[in-house]
Amino acid sequence: MRRIAAASCGVIIAGPVGGLAALAAMEALGRLSRRRRFPSPDVLEVAATLLVLVGAGLPLVSALESAAPRIPGVDEVVRRARRIGSAPALGSARGPLAPLLRKLADAAVSGSPPEPTIRGFIDAERRRRHAEAVARARRLPIRLMLPMTLLVLPGFVLMVYGPVLIEFVTSLLGPLWN
Repeated sequence: MRRIAAASCGVIIAGPVGGLAALAAMEALGRLSRRRRFPSPDVLEVAATLLVLVGAGLPLVSALESAAPRIPGVDEVVRRARRIGSAPALGSARGPLAPLLRKLADAAVSGSPPEPTIRGFIDAERRRRHAEAVARARRLPIRLMLPMTLLVLPGFVLMVYGPVLIEFVTSLLGPLWN
């Protein structure tokens, strides 16, 4: 959508060459932003993998090591868990998995099994994402009001009143043109 808007503005300002220049600039900016971003891990995917591994009988720290090898901060948590124990290491976790790991630390301290904690986290995360998606969907009509007003309304007015205006102008200027 941004590329189309940039190309349209480029064509309006500098013609076809401006449109091509705007497209090239947008492509270069897109490549730069893609280079800087690292793919963030999906917390639900990691939690589901962790649930399967723990449910299969793997210890929590080993399952965490297997489920999230490329997530930042997990390797530090695994090292600390092997050194000082799982509950303090999980409780001091940082990164994208920190909420899940802190709940698992609470479960480890209380001695409860980790499966219900992981299931509860997955359910809560799904509810949170659903609520966020619903909130974004509810904001959409308000965000679209200005573009619809500025882009569609003038075309509609020209379509409805254009023929009447042309007829009116030709009836006024008709005797002057003859």
